[in-house]
Amino acid sequence: MGYNTDFLGTLDFIEELTASQIVKLRSILGEDCREHPEWKDEKGMTYIDLKLTDDFSGIEWDNSEKSYDMPHKVKLVVRLMRETWPEFKGVKGKILAQGEDIEDRWELIADGGSVVEREVPIEGTVVECPHCGEKYVYN
Repeated sequence: MGYNTDFLGTLDFIEELTASQIVKLRSILGEDCREHPEWKDEKGMTYIDLKLTDDFSGIEWDNSEKSYDMPHKVKLVVRLMRETWPEFKGVKGKILAQGEDIEDRWELIADGGSVVEREVPIEGTVVECPHCGEKYVYN
């Protein structure tokens, strides 16, 4: 068993991709980093749990279970694209992350080459059900 985190939102490409860039992205997204030592992944990541949006305007979570290290994966994708196209501008936007624990909430914020993780404070009071132990937010 592992820990699940759900992600909501997309990261839009700053500039429209060319056909060659889309082909390159498709060769990265969904791949297992452990099978690509040439990527020089020092974090020890597994699958790149991202996919192209339906209109090819950005990337989003592919709904995989047990997705970890999402900020590092986005940074890796941008780095790999820039290795072939140094002028690649990157992605911009926010993805909201919600872990299994109610307190585990954060945002992935991208702005070109910058990718940061920021905690999202809980508005209200966290209460625990005395019967099941589940936590809820009460406003």
